[in-house]
Amino acid sequence: MSKLMAVQLDVGRIIDERPMSGLQLRVAILCALSVALDGYGLQVMALAVPSLAQEWGIAPSSFGLALAAAVIGLSLGGAFFAPLGDRFGRRTVVIGGMLLIGLASLLTATAGSPGQFVVWRLLTGIGLGICVPNCNAWTAEYAPVRRRSLVVVMVNAAIGVGAFSAGFIAPPMIAAWGWRGPFLLGGVLAVIVALLLYFTAPESLKFMVVRRPDDRRIAAILRRIAPDVDAAYVHVATSAVTLRRSVFELLGPGFRARTLVLWLIFALNLFTLYLLVSWLPTLLHMAGWPSTDALQAAVLIQAGGVVGGIVLSQFLDRGLALPALRTCFLLAAVCLGLFLVVPSGPGWIALLFLIGIGISGSQLSLNALATAYYPSAIKATGMGWAGVMGGWGAMLGPMAGAWLVGLGLPAVTILTLLAVPALLSTAGVWLMRHEWQAH
Repeated sequence: MSKLMAVQLDVGRIIDERPMSGLQLRVAILCALSVALDGYGLQVMALAVPSLAQEWGIAPSSFGLALAAAVIGLSLGGAFFAPLGDRFGRRTVVIGGMLLIGLASLLTATAGSPGQFVVWRLLTGIGLGICVPNCNAWTAEYAPVRRRSLVVVMVNAAIGVGAFSAGFIAPPMIAAWGWRGPFLLGGVLAVIVALLLYFTAPESLKFMVVRRPDDRRIAAILRRIAPDVDAAYVHVATSAVTLRRSVFELLGPGFRARTLVLWLIFALNLFTLYLLVSWLPTLLHMAGWPSTDALQAAVLIQAGGVVGGIVLSQFLDRGLALPALRTCFLLAAVCLGLFLVVPSGPGWIALLFLIGIGISGSQLSLNALATAYYPSAIKATGMGWAGVMGGWGAMLGPMAGAWLVGLGLPAVTILTLLAVPALLSTAGVWLMRHEWQAH
């Protein structure tokens, strides 16, 4: 075994055998804040569409491409920029991504046409594509293995918390200051979080051991995690290690099967999730709900996702992820079908919450599961490309929603049709294998 590999294993064992330190908790909390703003940024556009359509006197379906632009950018960011986290570090690229999100959100508030929305939302999405996989990798590399799934799911659940909060923050802000207010708030908060990361969050210890084994910060960080350990030995200089970080390695013999199955389920589930996130306020309004009620009920998907993700994480840490995921996807499919028979009103509130558990909660768990599918050297690359392929579904979802709304289909019909990709996701989980979680 090489000296470098021995150091990697020692550092991993030190992290795994101890409770989380204040430093590790700080990284997890700041990553959660980052992805919470990502969730807020994704949701706020959908919440602004009814007000924008009314103010500009155009049909809501005119914003289909603007709604899809963020997820197109998310795919671009995941493909071309998120893998930079495996080269330059999680911390560096997350800070850059948050600054990009902040700037793009502020510029979105200046938009004067659907076309300008597309540009600024595209840049916002690129920032999201950078941050989410690297926050997952960063958190996973600081979390002990026995609670890693729970910690990663909690961080990812912050996406739902951010989106859910948008449902209550945006309506009064839109009423008081117009549709620009929520975008301005999101931009300012993203810049603040970037500054907090810069001044208080250390780089991933496992990343530095792999990529910069002679970095003096390794010993300093290790002492803060395990003061009883002599960290001097971790100063290892090597030029013999070459690490591949490309989609071709993900499709190599060792990872091909798990990668393709992950991509399939990510794409199917994110198609459903992003169609709902983007068009549920409009669909509920079409079904006769008052605008404010529609905006607040729409984020029940995210609230259910937070609950579902936390519950599912318990199964991930017990090695029962696959039966739990199958159950949740099937629950979502059944609830989507029930829109045909349950009248609009309180019954829909319960269905939306349960669908959130099945769709959004499962996505949080898939994100955590994916971090366990790849070793540290290609973790951000693996997560980034899972987001890229999932991004195709996420991109097509809002556009499919715009097409279906443009056809004049009733809201009940559109919601029921989404049971199909939920059932296909259930089938996809049957193709997954427990042994793929070896890394």
